[in-house]
Amino acid sequence: MTDQRTYLEVKRTVDDRALNRRVLERFVAELDGRSSPVRIVEIGAGIGTMIARLAAWDCLPEEVAYRAVDRDAESVRYARERVPDWLEDAGYAVERLEDERGETTLLARSDTTRIEVTLEVADGFGIEDRADAVIASAVLDIVDFERAIPAIEGLLEPDGLLYAPITFDGGTTFAPRDPADDRIERRYHHHMDAVRSAGGSRVGRELLCRLPDAGWSVLEAGGSDWVVRPRAEGTETETEMGYPGRERTFLEGLLETIDGALAELETDERDSGIADLEPAERRRWLERRRNELEREELVFVAHNLDLLARRPG
Repeated sequence: MTDQRTYLEVKRTVDDRALNRRVLERFVAELDGRSSPVRIVEIGAGIGTMIARLAAWDCLPEEVAYRAVDRDAESVRYARERVPDWLEDAGYAVERLEDERGETTLLARSDTTRIEVTLEVADGFGIEDRADAVIASAVLDIVDFERAIPAIEGLLEPDGLLYAPITFDGGTTFAPRDPADDRIERRYHHHMDAVRSAGGSRVGRELLCRLPDAGWSVLEAGGSDWVVRPRAEGTETETEMGYPGRERTFLEGLLETIDGALAELETDERDSGIADLEPAERRRWLERRRNELEREELVFVAHNLDLLARRPG
């Protein structure tokens, strides 16, 4: 079983490739127009890969107060260990401060940027703040929209920004093709929509309508598909096919997630009658995909959307 913290770390390179650069560049431009220090709140921050990425990619204004919040205490603990190293790798000098409540503040300085980072265990939809921007990466498709958007609006200053990258939007595909693929995808998405406690399989496109209906202005939107495939690596005379970084582990975790969702559907009373996949067929499909992963042949694509929106003034 793939550990959640490991999964979040190995998918960093997958997200790096997927992020829509046009949406990100507009977000960076909007931040640059704000008064210092620019205050950013990230909800569902996980192990802190987003702040590390923004620092490494020079996406932050000159002075930033960055509050990273997640409900999972183990993820926050891991972030407190890893984020200082990631910031140092990005060229920052990092000072670590601990307060009496055990919360960690990192003071990170480069030649051009000063970042004050707090890493906090909390429900991002239950905190108070007045931020210039809220980041919700791979979050809005797994939470209750009716609770999330008003809570985010309450965290933001008037005309504050919501940056919501890697929001799932209804595509889970593998190659080579298998006769069960369409049924696997249909049932996996049904689990998201009908069994999982919140979120859904088409939240990305829904946000494009529901945010304007709530008075928000969608400034930019674009695709941010996950594409994981074996690639040729080596020299001119000797090459081997393999997955970049540790992305094989990412695929292992993903297959576990899909299998768990489908197995739950087989016994869950809320299944709405989609009974076109027998347990033996699911197990055969999973075995095939794991064998292809072992042979470094498996290709995976998921459709996501990145959105940047402005809070009603």
